[in-house]
Amino acid sequence: MWAIGAVVTVLVGACTALLGAAPLAFGIVCGGLWNLASLWCLMQLLDAWLGPHPSRRRAVLWLLVKFPLLYLLIFTALRQPAISLAGFGIGFTLVLVAVVGVLASSAQRRTTVRANGR
Repeated sequence: MWAIGAVVTVLVGACTALLGAAPLAFGIVCGGLWNLASLWCLMQLLDAWLGPHPSRRRAVLWLLVKFPLLYLLIFTALRQPAISLAGFGIGFTLVLVAVVGVLASSAQRRTTVRANGR
């Protein structure tokens, strides 16, 4: 799932760069990678909080990594003129579409009932 999101983001970013739109390409890659990092941190946070071995300490650490650290990082990056805000939005959306698509197809395979009932 993570690899598909990363590959889609990098491929679209590379194609955009080849067309001569470097700020848009950097924005796409930056948005996609930031979304992957944010989703990964969210999964770690939820696992630390609601997983089989909950840990308040780990949950607080992941909360601190996800919100102040990641958001400070992206705020700083988006202030650079070399990164397009529109590209960031495109990259962010690409990853969401890829992740939702993978999860939907995975869920459909798990719930499909064959003619023999299995």
